[in-house]
Amino acid sequence: MTESRAADQWRPAILTAVGSTVLSLLIAGSAASATTLAASTPDLLRASIRAWLVAVGATLTTGDERIDVVPLGATIVVVVLVLALTRLALRTPIVDPVAFGAMTGGVAGVLAGICSAATSTETTSTSFVRAAFGAFLVVGLPAAWGASRRSGIAWMGLPSRWIPVADGASSGVIGLLGGAAVVTFVMLTLHLDRAADLWATLDPDGPLLLGLMCLLALPTLVLWTTAVILGPGFTLGADTTVDLAGSALGQVPGFPPLAALPDPGPFDGWVVVLTLVPLAAGVAAGLVTYTRTTAEQRGWGRAAGDGALAGAVAGAIVGLLLETARGGLGPGLLQTAGSPAWQGLLVAVPLLAAGGALGAIGAHYRSARDRASS
Repeated sequence: MTESRAADQWRPAILTAVGSTVLSLLIAGSAASATTLAASTPDLLRASIRAWLVAVGATLTTGDERIDVVPLGATIVVVVLVLALTRLALRTPIVDPVAFGAMTGGVAGVLAGICSAATSTETTSTSFVRAAFGAFLVVGLPAAWGASRRSGIAWMGLPSRWIPVADGASSGVIGLLGGAAVVTFVMLTLHLDRAADLWATLDPDGPLLLGLMCLLALPTLVLWTTAVILGPGFTLGADTTVDLAGSALGQVPGFPPLAALPDPGPFDGWVVVLTLVPLAAGVAAGLVTYTRTTAEQRGWGRAAGDGALAGAVAGAIVGLLLETARGGLGPGLLQTAGSPAWQGLLVAVPLLAAGGALGAIGAHYRSARDRASS
């Protein structure tokens, strides 16, 4: 029985890891072939593998140039593939989604390490450790999540005591990133003419490929907007910075999504309203945490503590995501990009924790007043 149960997890784990890798390589190969039609098959295969490794978090080094920024749009594609294959591979619910995720991530990590070593040359290489660890996380976490959903287990088997906190934290992350996404799309809408000019300047032979690249770049742009809302802002090259005080634009790469960058100069005073977005996200985290808590557990101290914890976890997740959008993006103007190291994390955690405590306390006060009036 034990061997059968282990096989029931290992087989779909291997299928999910290998299948998501193969499909990712096929997608990357299709994109690479559209830009390197004259490349040989081995070169195309290496380019596809390196694209997948970068998508799962590996650093790509070519001479003195480095690509550290994780292309989160491509990472999301990998995550969606893993979720879909997990659903297809698991024929029956499993007892331990975390173990399944670890198995799947482990297989993916081994594949990433082998691919990193096999495609490294004297001029171009990918970081072995980041490739293996990144694949373990990017493939393992959604596999565990998909398995828990398949088995009807909330939050991958998290103890019931902490499920309200997890629900609140997820609401805080969605609230903050959602607010940043709204700001990003508003800025893109306001500068559609500029984006169209950049598109026309590039004169793409393959407009579908350029459109796909623009779409995949949007999650990184949303994270840069999040850094601005939180306060630290971001840089793009040596002479372009954007924060809540204003923007200083130097030479900017001619990439259509970057049309969303604000005009140079100090911002109007109303921009201070954007600082309320992280606080509101923290309040939402606290409210959701309180509403998910049972009536017997709704004391003042418990409400404030759980709300603050949910906000802090949400802030930590957003802060770590900001770190993935920081580093080098390529040569020239793209050598440095993103927010200052760890500043987003240091701001987001206490700010959302304070909002979470306020939201939970406010919800508790309203609930107590409603009970008293009834």
